[in-house]
Amino acid sequence: MKTNKEQLMKYFATVLRNRALGKETDSLMKKNLAFYFSRKELIEILKKKFGGTIPKEHNLVELENKELLELIGDELFIISYVTEKWSKEISREKPKSEKVNPSSNKAKKSTSDNQNKS
Repeated sequence: MKTNKEQLMKYFATVLRNRALGKETDSLMKKNLAFYFSRKELIEILKKKFGGTIPKEHNLVELENKELLELIGDELFIISYVTEKWSKEISREKPKSEKVNPSSNKAKKSTSDNQNKS
């Protein structure tokens, strides 16, 4: 999924833009979304869609990835899953920024330098 992140972002932007305009997205990418996700990821998306468990009438062993994608149906489930994953990646990559304390030495030095110039 990481290698295709940019392509997915562009596709999701198109989906959201079209929904905002009241249009339906019809593109080749929609049919090929299964190639961007592992089977495990598609099953995770289905679990989220069905509230944690997949109904027994859907036999995952027999379903191909494209069929899993069809079962997911609405692209918003995929967008929700992916954006959650991406936001977790970002929070892991960026350490929490340190808050600058206004009473720190830098702030005091800057203030005293400005006063000396006056």
